[in-house]
Amino acid sequence: MSAMNNFARLKLRHLQCLVMVAQERNLVRAGKALSLTQPAVSKTIAELEEIVGRQLLLRRRRGVELTPAAEVLVRHAVSALRGLREGMGLAMDQPEADQLRVAVGALPNMAANLLPEAVARLYASHPALRVRVVSGTNAQLMTQLRQGEIDLVLGRLAQASAMADLAFEQLYSEPLLLVVRPGHPLAARRRPTLDALAAHPLVLPVSGTLIRHTADAFLIAQGMALPSRLVEATDTSFVVGLLQRCDAVWFAPQGAVEGFIAQGALKRVAIDTSSTEGPVGFTVRRGGEAGEGARLLVEAIRGIVAAAAGEGRTGARLGNTA
Repeated sequence: MSAMNNFARLKLRHLQCLVMVAQERNLVRAGKALSLTQPAVSKTIAELEEIVGRQLLLRRRRGVELTPAAEVLVRHAVSALRGLREGMGLAMDQPEADQLRVAVGALPNMAANLLPEAVARLYASHPALRVRVVSGTNAQLMTQLRQGEIDLVLGRLAQASAMADLAFEQLYSEPLLLVVRPGHPLAARRRPTLDALAAHPLVLPVSGTLIRHTADAFLIAQGMALPSRLVEATDTSFVVGLLQRCDAVWFAPQGAVEGFIAQGALKRVAIDTSSTEGPVGFTVRRGGEAGEGARLLVEAIRGIVAAAAGEGRTGARLGNTA
């Protein structure tokens, strides 16, 4: 009989039984672990030996030993069973084919308030909705959007070179802000000059990102060179933690920090940064048909923006509907 025919006779219970016997080195203990009798274990191993065409176990007075053929098979069986368990877990974690789902790329300014508010609203009316939120730089998210890995990107308008085959809808505009911890030397100053930043570490978005380009352009226009003490980061939790521990100054999107300012965790430095204002909205694939989950999320976001505009709220405060 060919190896392929033999393989077709192989059952999952054969591998499970062999692996347990290899672990216990005793048929009785292996049977108890598998909720089988000792004769049932012996029968299963005998079937496997017939399929493989090799003896697998050597019976000893105190248990069993594995033959070289069994040693090889056990190594591969353990790997196969582990892979099957992982595959089952991943498959069970996937949504049903008809379940509403949306994958959204969110930059820090949108992930702090507007996106959580929109998702919370959707769950109130669609409790089975499956949402996957992806973080990254603007360029990284645009690549994933173009490749179909995510449905839309929330954040600032990307550079024109990155918008091929993509479409942008503006929701509002917001500037970058300079923020510090409460008690920072610059926090209480009514009109600090930009030169005052040179005395403190400056936190900027990582090089190559859109908001980093905006921040650099602002500093250059004001005649200020980058300080020698510079931290480049996009992770909001890290930067907030850093600011609480030192006198660093963070140049950040308004949407990423306004919630912390409202809570008193951060203070805005009174330096005019209005020239850094830029359009914020969502980007989708041009001509692509959005799924129902993505459509519902976009509608929820538009509703929040419209309600905020009616109440005179702008920017990051769009998400603060309480």
